[in-house]
Amino acid sequence: MQRTTNPVSRPTSRLAHHPQLRVVRLGAAILTAVLFGTMLPLTTHMPASAVPSEWTNQNTGFVTRDATHLQVDGQRFRASGANIYWLGLDENVGGVDYPTYFRIKDTLDAAHRAGITVVRSHMGTSTSQDNANTLALMPSLGEYNDQAFATMDFAVAYAGTLGIRLILPLTDEWEYYHGGHRDFTAPLGLQPDDFYTDSRAIGAYQDYVDHVIGHTNTLTGVPYSQDPTIMAWELGNELEGMTLPWINEQVAHIKHEAPSQLVAAGRRFDIDPDTLAAANLDIVDVHYYPPTAAKISADAKTVTAAGKVYIAGEYASTAATDDPLNAAAADSNVTGMFVWSLFGHDDRSGLVAHDDGFTLHIPGGTALEQTRADAVEQYARSIGVTIPTTPLDAPLITAITRTNGVSTVTWRGTAGATDYVVERQIPGKAWTAVHDGTLGASAGTVTDFTSPAGASYRVRAINASGAAPATSDVVTPAGGDVLVDPLQDWRLISSHTDTAVQADPEGGVVTAVGGGSGTVTWKQNGLTLAAFQTDDTAALRVETSTDGSTWAAADTTIGADGTVTADSLTGDYVRVVVTGTAHLTRATLRSAVNDPTTEPGAFSLQSPTVGTHDVTAIPTFSWTPAADAAYYRFSITDEDGTTIAHTDGLTATTIRPDVDLQPGVTYRWSVTAVNGVGSTSSTPASASFSTRALPTQPLVVEDFEEYADDAELNATYVRNTGGGAITATLTPNPDTESQAGRFSYDLAGPGYAGVVRTLTTPQDWWGYSGLELSLQAPAGDDVTLQIVAGGSYFETTVPVQGTGWQRVSVPFDQFKPPAWAGDATLDPSNVTQLAFYLGGVGAGELTVDDVSTTVAPAGTDPGEPGSPTPTIPPAAGTPTTPGSPNGGASPSPSAVTPSATENAGTDDPSGGLAFTGASFSGALVLAALGAVLLGVVILLITRRRRTRTAAGRVHRR
Repeated sequence: MQRTTNPVSRPTSRLAHHPQLRVVRLGAAILTAVLFGTMLPLTTHMPASAVPSEWTNQNTGFVTRDATHLQVDGQRFRASGANIYWLGLDENVGGVDYPTYFRIKDTLDAAHRAGITVVRSHMGTSTSQDNANTLALMPSLGEYNDQAFATMDFAVAYAGTLGIRLILPLTDEWEYYHGGHRDFTAPLGLQPDDFYTDSRAIGAYQDYVDHVIGHTNTLTGVPYSQDPTIMAWELGNELEGMTLPWINEQVAHIKHEAPSQLVAAGRRFDIDPDTLAAANLDIVDVHYYPPTAAKISADAKTVTAAGKVYIAGEYASTAATDDPLNAAAADSNVTGMFVWSLFGHDDRSGLVAHDDGFTLHIPGGTALEQTRADAVEQYARSIGVTIPTTPLDAPLITAITRTNGVSTVTWRGTAGATDYVVERQIPGKAWTAVHDGTLGASAGTVTDFTSPAGASYRVRAINASGAAPATSDVVTPAGGDVLVDPLQDWRLISSHTDTAVQADPEGGVVTAVGGGSGTVTWKQNGLTLAAFQTDDTAALRVETSTDGSTWAAADTTIGADGTVTADSLTGDYVRVVVTGTAHLTRATLRSAVNDPTTEPGAFSLQSPTVGTHDVTAIPTFSWTPAADAAYYRFSITDEDGTTIAHTDGLTATTIRPDVDLQPGVTYRWSVTAVNGVGSTSSTPASASFSTRALPTQPLVVEDFEEYADDAELNATYVRNTGGGAITATLTPNPDTESQAGRFSYDLAGPGYAGVVRTLTTPQDWWGYSGLELSLQAPAGDDVTLQIVAGGSYFETTVPVQGTGWQRVSVPFDQFKPPAWAGDATLDPSNVTQLAFYLGGVGAGELTVDDVSTTVAPAGTDPGEPGSPTPTIPPAAGTPTTPGSPNGGASPSPSAVTPSATENAGTDDPSGGLAFTGASFSGALVLAALGAVLLGVVILLITRRRRTRTAAGRVHRR
């Protein structure tokens, strides 16, 4: 997938070191890390010594190619695949850094549980220019930072223990945080296209390839080139300029260096004909945003007819449904389907978020995501994969925070868990749940509203498939705060010396560098206790300090489980001294807090103010903070006093609840501040607001009466330049004796044509039930109606019946986001664009007139706009595909947003005060991708997002 973000400015005039010169520049990087702690990677990785029993590779034989199929040990091999692009270097951690071993392990575990057998990852792409990214494997041309291999080594080794195989692109078309092919040309003063023809650029690329392929995994002791876990090396991700001579040369070079491994190649859009002609290339990789069964089947047939293995190396997770996956599973020409893209749990709480619109968590953080994860798993079953039934790992309580007398429990989730239950125990009592029901897979925090004295807490992970629950260790806050550090990165410490995070199959441990002596230091206000888990209690020493400079030995006890505990700390600093080969696996810190002595202070309601009227969407409610509040309790009641919304445990002073409001009704809202002592009501105690009544007259959206001539009509309805020819003219409507718009189209070439009208002033369609329009078109030609509402794209397809005029009514719930646009909720209160598309073959005329909204019957729930996921319109004039405005770019990875439900949309079409659309894949969806993608790219460039497209289809990162 293309990644579109704000690229780093890179000079083109400076000559880099000769590509054959390999200089490992670790000394300066280590010194800089010591001197500038804030510039350190979150984790200083130190590979573990290889222990054969720990890193047993389940992949004992290489994947081989038999003409158009793959084999393992003489048996046909088909892949259920996923993209996990960030395994080597990540940008979903608040900046670019190495992912923790836990995150790599957790996401690979989730993939394994879903029957994924091959992972495609960009970890083999790790380059930059002039040290723009010092964490890259190649920070500057020809210079190598082998510390970057640590996460790659772990990913390869751990994937092997699960029997997962890997496809690794070696560079990228796109200028993203992990680098691309321009890193081999710009330092030499060359243009990007010279990457494929200039001997210096080719030599620099091959030098990098040799450094990667020739690396020996420090965990397993096996060279990458000899590891069956690496199924294939891909020449690059979505390379747009490949030539047949270049492909042949690189394939030969890689096969010489890694004769037992396969080589793949593919470009962003469709099939690169040069890949079909390259005699020794094994695999052709094709990407889809979105996929359709027909397109996959046609491409697979083309690729296999050329004697190559076909894989769909990327397909939009939004299209992970029975169609096209069932068809792909049944098609013997399809060797693998690779969903874009997979993420797992955050190191501290919840799921890692990624906002490219194609993020997938397994088993799914929302109901919609669960259906997609189920479809991926079903595809694996359909191609013969046996789904593993391994036990769940235990979740980890990472913090218990006490705020004004009320405790909140935070935990790190575990792969495969569909639900969690947080339980509390008071001495002498049974364990009881802190909350009602179960908490979903995306959960990571819960507040104990009662927070009784002496309570202990634990978290149980549950798997819907019937695996036994796994339970965390018990944590007792003793009226204070608890911080649990699993010691798999340095984000929670204040400093460390001569220690590093060492990889092991459980995720990582802290050891002293070189078996000597090292320290790890924490600072917490009011520290009272520190406990450390280790495999060698004699090799640990705990020290305490009031200033972080002068240290004194702390008295410790050793528990039955080997935990070393210091419970009489006298300062805010604690450090542990680690010696020899001891492994430090966890630190638990407890701090004293001061509970309030009175209930919360006074506060007031802010918005909506008393008497607000004509509300059409659920407003954002806000209030001033209350002193000493632990949390807030929010509620809405209707005219009868019935509570329609109630939320406890709010820590923010705003909320936009997911609730249905009825039209023409007065509601009241109220907030109560709560702490461990008592509660305080707001001023005023409640505030009223009323919703707008349903409209009684339709709104004219377009009647074509305002246009003076054809030129004005063509200026308003702009052709999507990615599609075929289409011309607008004014024509009489004999049925109404009025003026209509006629659009003469030719679908030759792109297979679609369309026009787009951007409304000068956004229209408010709230309260209406749908659209009506009159149209005339050749029988059998389906018309796709597309709108942009609330910043997101929605479309539906209207079948044409007969040859005369027909009046068509389209309910709003038939409009759904195109697969390339990601999930969104239809908000008809802010419509900014109207478009008409046709797809297929041939030429014809579409005549349209009298487009208007339809009035909802009395008693209709108008729905709720919700919070749509915006899709950025592409720039005008750029070739696109049907359904997407004027642009064709591909989605790419985007900057992280700290939320576990970024792609959730809404599963209930009745979510509030505006009609909620469902998603719809029309006949034109395949073509419709391109234009919108460029817009995504433009937005991502300015917002440092990761997104992308395909010659008419959207891509993600």
